[in-house]
Amino acid sequence: MQRIKWRLAIAWIFALGLAVSCAKARDGRDGEVQPSRVAALDRTLLPLERPETLRLPLLSTEGGEPFSSDRLRGRWTLVFFGFTSCPDVCPTTLQVLSRVASESTSGVADGSTQLLFVTVDPETDTPARLKEHLAHFDGRIRGLTGNSADIMQFSDAVGAAANATASGIDHSTSLFAIDPDGRLAGVLLRPWDSARILADLDSLNVRYIPARLAAR
Repeated sequence: MQRIKWRLAIAWIFALGLAVSCAKARDGRDGEVQPSRVAALDRTLLPLERPETLRLPLLSTEGGEPFSSDRLRGRWTLVFFGFTSCPDVCPTTLQVLSRVASESTSGVADGSTQLLFVTVDPETDTPARLKEHLAHFDGRIRGLTGNSADIMQFSDAVGAAANATASGIDHSTSLFAIDPDGRLAGVLLRPWDSARILADLDSLNVRYIPARLAAR
C-alpha cells in the first residue's frame, strides 16, 4: 500500500512537469488561470505521510567503500539520481548541491546532513569515474554506484525513474529526502535554488521532530 502511495506521489510530480508546459491553460468559463494550478506550480516540496524504512542493497561509494542502509541513519540525506556524462541537468544540480553544502545551516559541515549522487548509468560510472567527476564539485557530495539491478532497487524504493533513450538517459530531476530513521520523508521538486532546498529541508525536519517524539 505504501509503495502505491509513493507511485501516486511520483506520478503527481510528472504531472507538475506537464503543468509547467501548460501554464497558460485557461479556465473555459472565465478565461482566468485557476489559482490552484498557479499554487501547484510554485510548490517545491512534496512531503510523504507515514513512510517506511528503506532497505537498500549494498552499493559502493566513489572511493570504493561499501554503502549500506545503515549509512542512511542518524542524519538527513538528500539523494540525486543522474550520471557523469549528463550534459546539463546533472552538473547544474550538483552545482546547486555544492552551494547547499557550503551553507552552515545545511548541516553538511557537521555531518547532520549528507548529499548523495547516485548514478543511473552504473555500467559506465565506476567508482573511479565518479570520483573524477565529483572532484569538480563540493568534496562532501558522495557518489554511489553498483550493478544495474541494485541501482534500480534503490531508485524504485524512492520512486525515482530513469530510461535509456537514443540520445542518452532521461531521469528524475528531483531530490529525494531521507530522514534520520532511514525513511523517505519527501521529494524536493525543481531543486534549482539552494535557499529553497534548505527551506524545504527545514520544513521536513519540523515535521519529523514531533513525529519522532510521539513514536517514543
